[in-house]
Amino acid sequence: MGLAFEWFISRRYVFSRKRERLTGVIANISVLAIAIGVAALIVVIAVMTGFQQILKEKILSVNPHVVVEKVQGPFVEYEGLEQKIRTFFEENDFPLESLYPFVSLQGLLLSGQGEAGVILKGLPFSKAKELKTLRLISGNFTASSQSPYPILLGKRLAERLGVTVGDRVRFLYPRGRMTPIGLLPRFVPFEVAGIFETGLYDYDLSLALVPLSVAQKISGEGKRVTGLEIKLVDPFLSREVVQKLSRSLGYTYYVVDWQTLNRSLFSALKLEKTGMFVVLTLIVVVAAFNIVAALVMLVSEKRPDIALLKALGATEKNILRIFLFSGFLLGIMGTALGLILGLSLCAVLSRYPVIKLPGDVYPVDYLPVRVEFLDVATIVFSALILSLLAAIFPARQAAKLPPAEVLRYG
Repeated sequence: MGLAFEWFISRRYVFSRKRERLTGVIANISVLAIAIGVAALIVVIAVMTGFQQILKEKILSVNPHVVVEKVQGPFVEYEGLEQKIRTFFEENDFPLESLYPFVSLQGLLLSGQGEAGVILKGLPFSKAKELKTLRLISGNFTASSQSPYPILLGKRLAERLGVTVGDRVRFLYPRGRMTPIGLLPRFVPFEVAGIFETGLYDYDLSLALVPLSVAQKISGEGKRVTGLEIKLVDPFLSREVVQKLSRSLGYTYYVVDWQTLNRSLFSALKLEKTGMFVVLTLIVVVAAFNIVAALVMLVSEKRPDIALLKALGATEKNILRIFLFSGFLLGIMGTALGLILGLSLCAVLSRYPVIKLPGDVYPVDYLPVRVEFLDVATIVFSALILSLLAAIFPARQAAKLPPAEVLRYG
């Protein structure tokens, strides 16, 4: 007797209309429970994957892909270093999008209606079109003729300070100038030239951008820059670029990519995704216990059939496989139904913004959904394996039934 015989018997048992009503009800409940568990897993994992994708896009839109800094701190010879890096990209055939110096300062931004701690970042505004990092929602990159110092504020930062385009703010830099009475902080006036929005709450609340030359004047370190920022055509080549560029520049420079800078965030998201997968898999585990109950009742119902099959020559392995396949069929039906339901829900959520999110908490105003084949395959495989494992105990009990006693006593 081959597997075809065992599959035939198991299908007859699962799809038979003559089985006891309670057995059929429990079997249907187990199929529905597995379907709900699989659908929930698919939707939740797709949403978490969507959030990861959105965060990556937002981070890459405002942050450089690779940062080069000198180990000893700010440096002047950035033009020679910039040329060396461009030559490196040409020799290694890495597609380079942009390369520019920056200055990063920390201080306090003051207005007539409030204050906020900020990171003041100096960038070459002359290369604004090349940077492609800003989405201005109002204003531009230049101030009026009355003020030589333009500043771009994040949307949340502008709201906290109560300012808009054309208003004046002051930047307090704690590392000011030395006087006979000690170190005095430096106050620098700015005009709000534009307001941008990155979609990331922390960036929109604490980031301010000024021209590179202005940041250099504020720092009081002449033409020194904090480092160079590199944008790649393919940001996922950043690790390979970092490895080769570090060897090329030597130990005097520190090279780091965006994945390393945001390692803690992505690690937390990955851990959260794994935790949700484990927790929601418990739904499938509970559904698997329903399969155990359904098969135990099926074995009790089919005791005469089992004895007759053994009397006709079926071995314990044949009986074991029949009930294993029966449990597996229940798992397949539940998984298939859950797969259809889960993918349908994902399609609806991705096409229509059914669930709105608060914009001051999340980087998007709708629920992001991204279905990946590997995630779906893992969920389907896990559900099928759990269904098969759930069928082992009742299948072994069925295989051990003594045919003589069953035929004698019924």
